[in-house]
Order: sequence, then structure tokens, then C-alpha cells
Amino acid sequence: MERKILIGFSSHRVETLSWAEKFMQESQVIFLEEPENEILQRFLRDEISLEKYLKMKEFQFPVFAEKMAKIVKDLYQKGKEVLAVEPYLERVGRIYQLLEEGKEPSEILTHQELRKVYEIERKVTGALLDFYQASLGSDFKVLLEKVKIFSKFDAERFRLRDRLRAKAIIKMLPPSGKVYVEAGTIHLFLKKYLRAKLKNTWTVRSKYLLEDFVKGEKGRRWIYPPGELLTLRYIFKVKENEEIENLLSARSLIYILLIEKEERIPTEDNPFPHLREELQIIQKLNSFSLLDCSFIYPKLRFREREVALKIFENYYLDKFRKETS
Repeated sequence: MERKILIGFSSHRVETLSWAEKFMQESQVIFLEEPENEILQRFLRDEISLEKYLKMKEFQFPVFAEKMAKIVKDLYQKGKEVLAVEPYLERVGRIYQLLEEGKEPSEILTHQELRKVYEIERKVTGALLDFYQASLGSDFKVLLEKVKIFSKFDAERFRLRDRLRAKAIIKMLPPSGKVYVEAGTIHLFLKKYLRAKLKNTWTVRSKYLLEDFVKGEKGRRWIYPPGELLTLRYIFKVKENEEIENLLSARSLIYILLIEKEERIPTEDNPFPHLREELQIIQKLNSFSLLDCSFIYPKLRFREREVALKIFENYYLDKFRKETS
């Protein structure tokens, strides 16, 4: 009796969709990485139109959302079971709803299932505000400490989020068959938890949806940006190493200033516009020392992205010439 779970590690980008569709087509049950919501089910059941569905929800990446909705609807109509499962974000939504209703934090903390989520969100939000405040100053060492503090709290959040989602998925698994689980690339703890809990009953494997391209370019399944590497160290409780963590924190500060945050559409000439550029930036950043980062960061912040990219590229080329001459 076949019992296979495939976790598709990806991002909400159009360039991933053809691969996501392929693996979802091969599965009987599809777990989407979003909170359970009746709006999605009404759309799947043809009770509301695509246009109304997209208007009723807020999407960070609207082109991706529209194309993904069409794919999922088609699969649903072909008999696939489509389930939105993300308990942590559901609880965050309930917390915001209670706050909007005028409930005090002390009252929210009386809800057992909301307490831990509320406490983590408060810590993460506080750490993020501290980071933003520090980023206005000129002390690079202080800023690095703020990055590390935020990443530690964020790691705690990811551990709880993945644990809650894994438990929910396990409860909803069919007796047998092929199952597809949509997940962001940083959710490696989800895979670890599912494998531990389903040992000897289900085969749990994973695939980075664009790993074939990355293998062709870099010879590895996936290459993580520095900020995610830092957070993953904390998620899996790797022995702390100040030198490594400071360097990853410094590189992450540069990286977030350089990456494209707007949605890009693949073309025939460039089918992976986000990933291709990110791999190039990561490769160059991996040659940067802590001193390099501390020198160039003040020159990049508060700049338009295109200007920051030019400054970064010029610094990298100058650095490369000096090291190879």
C-alpha cells in the first residue's frame, strides 16, 4: 500500500509554478501553505469567481496568486483533495481579530492555544522594531546583535509553526496514497518532524522545486541566502559560533538591500528571473568578509535598489581584481 509524502520546497513566485503543478498532479491530496479559509473552498466549489476570490483576499504576489488559483482549481475539478493547512497563521489571525474587537492581551493569554503564538509574535515584533531602530544608527556591531536576536526569536517561531502544521497534516492524512505538501524553503523542521512522527508508516521526502536549475548552475540541490542560513542554525540549535553568526548577519544586511522584492514574470530568455539573480548575489556575497560588509553597508542603505546594486557590483569587481592581481 503506497504511502508517500512529498514536501515541495519553494517560494511564491511564478517561476516555480510549472514544477509545483507537476508534483501536485501526481498526488491525491494537496496541502497548501496557507490558513484554512472558507473563501478558498467556495472558489474551488465554483461558488465564487476567480476575480471575486482574488479581491476577497490580500496577496503579496498577485500574479502568482492568480496563476496558482487556476492550477489548484483545475486539480480540484479533476478529483484532487485540496486543503489549506497552516495552524500557526490561523492563530495569528484570531489574535488580530481579538485585538480589533478590543480584547486586552491579558485576556488573549487565557486562550491556551493562542498563548504561545502570542508570546512568540510579541518577541519577534519587539526584536524587529529594535532592529529597525538600530538600523537608523551607525554602530554596525550593535546592528549585528539585533539581527541575531531577531533570528533567534524567528527560529523559535518557525519551530512552533512547523510543529503545529506537521501535527495538523498528520491528523488529516488519507489512509494511503500520494500527498503533496507546499512549504517555503526554510521549513526544514517540518520535514524533520514529519519523518520522526511517521517513521515506518509513511515515506517522507522533499524536493526544492527549482533544484534541477540550481544543480545545473551550482552543483548543489539548493543555496540558501545568508539570513536563512543564520535562522536555520538557530532552528536546529547548532552550537553557537560568534564568528560565523556575525558574518552571516552582516551578509544578510547586504542581501536584503539588493534582492528584488517586486514580482517578476519569467520569460523565454530568463525563466528564473528571481532565482538567477539571487544566486549571483549570494555567490558574490560569500566572498565578503565581515570587514567588507561593515564598509559597504553604510554606502548601500537608504539607496534605491538599482543604485545599491551598482555600488555592490563595483565594490565586488574591485575586490576581485585586487585578490587576483
